[in-house]
Amino acid sequence: MSDGKQLDYEEESAGQQQISRDAGSDLPLKEGAVFGIVGVVITYLTHLYLTVAQAGQTTPVSYTDDGSTVVTDLVSSWVAAGWSFLGTFGVSFEAGGERAALGSAPNNVAALANGSAPFVLADTILFIVTVGTLVGLGYGVARYTDAEGPVEAVKAGLTIVPPYIVFAALAAFVMTHEYSDPQLISSVVNSVAPLTGDTFFNNSGEVVSNLTFKPSLNEAILFAGIIFPALFAVLGAIIAQGEDVIDTAVAKVNER
Repeated sequence: MSDGKQLDYEEESAGQQQISRDAGSDLPLKEGAVFGIVGVVITYLTHLYLTVAQAGQTTPVSYTDDGSTVVTDLVSSWVAAGWSFLGTFGVSFEAGGERAALGSAPNNVAALANGSAPFVLADTILFIVTVGTLVGLGYGVARYTDAEGPVEAVKAGLTIVPPYIVFAALAAFVMTHEYSDPQLISSVVNSVAPLTGDTFFNNSGEVVSNLTFKPSLNEAILFAGIIFPALFAVLGAIIAQGEDVIDTAVAKVNER
């Protein structure tokens, strides 16, 4: 009788272990989402801080019109910070529907678009934080989930990507700026070759249409949401495996 109970216990224990292993083989989507959200927040806040600091040192474009001084408005810091975030991933922008560089936007206080402002090596720091955070996320989620082997580590690293996709899409939709001042519109038109003044001004030189400056939606999702976050997170996940990666690679070579 005791042998039967012992056998049942062993079968139950084996079943529980199998369930545990099966559950462990699933992608750690929840953990990856948490890591990804934290990464997006840290990176955006870094860009926002440096952008706000840049705004404090920037004088908006001003000019004289009929004897009075007109002072234009700066691009909102929260919008410019999003541009800086996306620009770090190589995302291009659109002005009036035409491809444009981030530097073509007047009164733009995005930290990435202002070189070493607000302090020396600020742009370098932005790249380090943006890329380093992704590598750290991949490393962290692989270690946290106890990924077994390079393949599982890579799968774990990829789970941090969805929050980046969501943020990139939202940033492309929401973080836009409309220029309504004639001087600023002219500045953009002169910087972006395909644009012509006839689209925005009438014969009297009055503005008839505002000019919208925004990130490219497709590039934002592709570059800032998928490709680069995936690549750097996978790199971090592989680093987390340490010698296991080398051992696996050597084993594959020996098999051939």
